[in-house]
Amino acid sequence: MIYLDFLRTRSLGAVNRLLSPTGLKVVSSLKGGRWGKTRVHFLHIGKNAGTTISRACEAANVKSGNTVFVKHSHSVRLRDLPFDDPYFFSIRNPVNRFVSAFYSRKRKGMPRVHYEWSANEQAAFTRFEHADELAKALFVPGLDGAAALSAIKSISHTSMNQIDWFSEMGNFLSLRPPVHIGRQEHLRNDLEILFVALGFPMPELVEDPVNTHRTDYSSIPPLSEEGRANIERWYSQDLEFYKVCEAWIFEQSKH
Repeated sequence: MIYLDFLRTRSLGAVNRLLSPTGLKVVSSLKGGRWGKTRVHFLHIGKNAGTTISRACEAANVKSGNTVFVKHSHSVRLRDLPFDDPYFFSIRNPVNRFVSAFYSRKRKGMPRVHYEWSANEQAAFTRFEHADELAKALFVPGLDGAAALSAIKSISHTSMNQIDWFSEMGNFLSLRPPVHIGRQEHLRNDLEILFVALGFPMPELVEDPVNTHRTDYSSIPPLSEEGRANIERWYSQDLEFYKVCEAWIFEQSKH
């Protein structure tokens, strides 16, 4: 299984021999050593447990040997990464991601951070108090539908599809496969696979809701059936993307 076995290998030559069928190559261009370190990039798709993963990567880097995690901002896409460097990313059910993104921006990222609304975000949250209100208004003819369309495309993270991070990259799972795909819904198990493959002990995951940017949904109305159906329709690309990624994960697990 290339995506795990090459990570277990500490020899640069052995790594590249394993990667040769894929056309990929690990290069040693980090400063600080004769050969540098194998860089494993975390492609950070917004609202996919990125904060928790980033903190786990930071903990692993403290004990780093020949491998180091490189974190990136949300603006970095696959096409921006060095072609020869390995990378991984996480995915999330699009419906849950929408709800998380809506309320994260509604509270301006607080309490962990504080990012003011844009003018268009302010208009969106003035018009729609809850995620279900926006979801139900999608595809409605007239002004309500237009307002919902404008709102979902104006709020940070709800405006983006997860597959947008791979735009213009073709069949990247075959042409430029990741070393790992994690799922927000199975975060601990999937991260453990990655860290064990790298030879690191599994870091302690941060559980604090503030530090993990987690929303308390106890007083938030859930999505209605109509709202959920509309969100699934809106993010139909991401629903298919999620299925394709899960199929890839399953195929890797068989080797």
